[in-house]
Amino acid sequence: MNQKTGLALTIVSLILCGLPGILSAAGGLLIAGLGLLADKAQLKLDTNLDQSSVLWAGLGGVCLGIILIAIPLLVWYLTRRHKPV
Repeated sequence: MNQKTGLALTIVSLILCGLPGILSAAGGLLIAGLGLLADKAQLKLDTNLDQSSVLWAGLGGVCLGIILIAIPLLVWYLTRRHKPV
């Protein structure tokens, strides 16, 4: 693969997958952290959700973010490795 093509693919995957992945992971950490800090009575009153469902939603966002962050790394690795001719 051409170096310019590999660089373009890496940049596009970074924009389309890496940045949303970072935002998803950060949002998931925020949601899970707030779920841990909130007591059950106020959480039940404000959102009508129990604490475990808020934690699972936050952890799901973190897992999705990790998967999306791994895609540009995988694209970069596959385009940078040198294949013997």
